[in-house]
Amino acid sequence: MDERQRSDWARSLRDPEAFANEQACFRPIWTLLGLTTDIPSDNDWIRCNLGGSSVFVQRFGTTIRGFENICRHRFHPIRTKAKGSGMVRCDFHHWVYNQAGEAVGIPQCKKLFGGTPRELGVRLRPVEIATCGFLIFGRFSEQPATAPGSAEPTEREQSATSGAESLQEYLAEAWPILAAICQVNNPPHIACSSVKANWKLLYELTLEEYHLFAVHPSTFRMLFSVDPAHFGTTGYLKPEHAHYPRFGRHSAFFFKGKPGDLTAMAGDCRDGSYRPSGYRILQIFPNLLINHYQVLQSWYVSITQYVPEAHDRTSVRSWFFQAPFPIEARSWFHSLLRRITEPWLPFFVGPNLRRLTGEDHAVCETLQPIAGQITASPLLGGEEQRIGWFRQAYGAVLGGEDPLSGK
Repeated sequence: MDERQRSDWARSLRDPEAFANEQACFRPIWTLLGLTTDIPSDNDWIRCNLGGSSVFVQRFGTTIRGFENICRHRFHPIRTKAKGSGMVRCDFHHWVYNQAGEAVGIPQCKKLFGGTPRELGVRLRPVEIATCGFLIFGRFSEQPATAPGSAEPTEREQSATSGAESLQEYLAEAWPILAAICQVNNPPHIACSSVKANWKLLYELTLEEYHLFAVHPSTFRMLFSVDPAHFGTTGYLKPEHAHYPRFGRHSAFFFKGKPGDLTAMAGDCRDGSYRPSGYRILQIFPNLLINHYQVLQSWYVSITQYVPEAHDRTSVRSWFFQAPFPIEARSWFHSLLRRITEPWLPFFVGPNLRRLTGEDHAVCETLQPIAGQITASPLLGGEEQRIGWFRQAYGAVLGGEDPLSGK
């Protein structure tokens, strides 16, 4: 990032107005809004945050739609709770909207507004929705509605949404991987927490392994000490065991990986032949983290999202579930051990994930009070290069550059 971008970065950590301006830049960027398992039945809905704007996602039969959470009449929020089920109706004056976002039920419409709801032509601002596996992504790709009182689109929004890429194009090699990984028969286990730190501080911590020995004494440090063949006698990850693929605005960590592994994994997931073989992380810009790891004889997936709530507060949402890939039994004992342990693994995985993330959160909450003073570029080592990539992508978004061409 250049000097101006570093200044914007620092101000967004301490200044509410700078934070709001930052978030507005992310409205045209594909962002995770929720899971299809959150809305399993007709008319189920969830309220979400997209670029600092309140939106909601609702199931209409087999279709999933998203809208800005503002009634076009007097701008009252339509959804006032985190989730629920029911028609799209504003509680303020009972205006009702259909699945296309069109106002179809307006009390006393002809008497008070001089026409029918159809003649008024009022509609909610849509959110473009796309799914990958059970993940629901959204973005604002259409200009704000031209109803009275609606805001005009900014120049950045106009340029960012013209010729914008599909979700599949945006995710690139991660598309077939997420489509294969994010398949479950039962809803994933979920945990949520509120952290008193800016979202970028939290997300950047996931983009490097250098902190593991210092910050995680009861987990990673212990693992490093008992397995020196993998991690070395110093207790730190061996640099040659860290492979960092970069694709689009995204990045990854493959333990003991090599060039071409990400493309190979994507191909195997696409044709259904992928089998877990090592610890891997995918970081999907701007704020999504996917971990794929082994627990005893089974394989698990954790998904974490860092949702910006304020310049100094982040909502961290995490889901974990058993990976949906067949595991070849090495012996009858291996199969028996899996059958015995698998029902109990969630009771082990959940607490350990909470302990790990809690240690990360504590570091970021300590950093937050002075984060606004940091305007210089960080000194990034070999295990921290993904932070530099993330900051480049962040600078491109705030500069209104195209996500694929960099223009």
